[in-house]
Amino acid sequence: MTKKQKMSIALMCVIAAILAALMLWWKPSSPGAQGSEEHASHLDSHGHDDRHAEENEGQAKAAEDGMIAMTDAQIKTNGIALDAAKPSLIQERLHLPAQIKVNAERTVAIAAPSEGLIQLVLVSPGAAVKKGQALVTIQSPTVAQWRADLSSAQQRVNLARTTYQREKTLWEEHISARQDFDVAQAALKEAEIAAQAARQRLSALGIAGSDGVSSIVTVRAPLDGVVVEKPAVAGQAVDATKPLLTVADLSHVWIEAAVPADSLGQIGLGMPAKISVNTLPHELNGTVSFVGPVLGEATRMATARITLPNPELRLRPGMLATVDLMGPQTNVPVTVASDAIQTIHEHNVVFVRTETGFRAQNVTIGRSDGKRTEIVKGLNAGTSYAAGGSFLLKADLGKAEAEHDD
Repeated sequence: MTKKQKMSIALMCVIAAILAALMLWWKPSSPGAQGSEEHASHLDSHGHDDRHAEENEGQAKAAEDGMIAMTDAQIKTNGIALDAAKPSLIQERLHLPAQIKVNAERTVAIAAPSEGLIQLVLVSPGAAVKKGQALVTIQSPTVAQWRADLSSAQQRVNLARTTYQREKTLWEEHISARQDFDVAQAALKEAEIAAQAARQRLSALGIAGSDGVSSIVTVRAPLDGVVVEKPAVAGQAVDATKPLLTVADLSHVWIEAAVPADSLGQIGLGMPAKISVNTLPHELNGTVSFVGPVLGEATRMATARITLPNPELRLRPGMLATVDLMGPQTNVPVTVASDAIQTIHEHNVVFVRTETGFRAQNVTIGRSDGKRTEIVKGLNAGTSYAAGGSFLLKADLGKAEAEHDD
């Protein structure tokens, strides 16, 4: 073999080696290998999904069970105060809506003494008045007639008295008979009775009888107070059935609280009461002076009344108030802070401390004084619970439930 032939054979071997290498490099993965890779990837993804599903399922179950995971550090950071359920003295407090009203026993609706025409109205609503102060003037022909009747009766008295004195003198001097004296005496008594009746008719209506036969009558305040209503208008025709205005003595007012029928058994006369009014910086103290025997037809509630002094007139009729009626103190075996109780799905719950955080525990509540609340069922004395900041736990639980629903 020549040298040239040897070189050709070597070159062909090199080319063959290069082609073989290229074929191996470009060779696609076999179907079996590709399937194995996809299967491995699928298994990995499926495993991740399973773990995620397990986590979601665990969170959902925790939310359903009312469980909240929280470390000691998180509890401290969130400002959640812990306490133990314990016995307490509870002074039961009945919290009621109320309204300030005029004292009806110190309120007078003033009517016209007779039919007539209003001439002047001398006061306005809200005006303070004194007893005897002129309020309204009325022109009344009837009053003029009554005054005329009184004047005539008084004249008859004067005439009868003169006759009586004359007949008495004549009888004492034995000039006239005793019978004439007796007739004169009877006539005088009859005239005096008639005059007294005419005078009392005017006096009973507050009308002065010394104004001759004038038709003008002045209506005066029967007590110190404030004008709370004034329907009277100058020029208006009135009669004795229509009130001209209402005057109320506001130095004492009524606080009337609405009491549900099922709470009436807890209320009695003399029961201590604390009254809160938004416009006043402090509570007022009083006692129940009246409990209504009849329920309102619309409200189905009774009225509990407290009478309060009001020397500075800060309590105005129409103001809204709240009344807390204070019952006797009772030793209750299991109580929690009232702020600890939350409502979830229409159930009262207390967040009980667990090893991993808190659990929403359904409870049945009883008496309360606003600060401590009795736990009738669902919690034992000594159980640790979230006494402060429980609203944060309620929010966290609601958030977890919402995420589970999504």
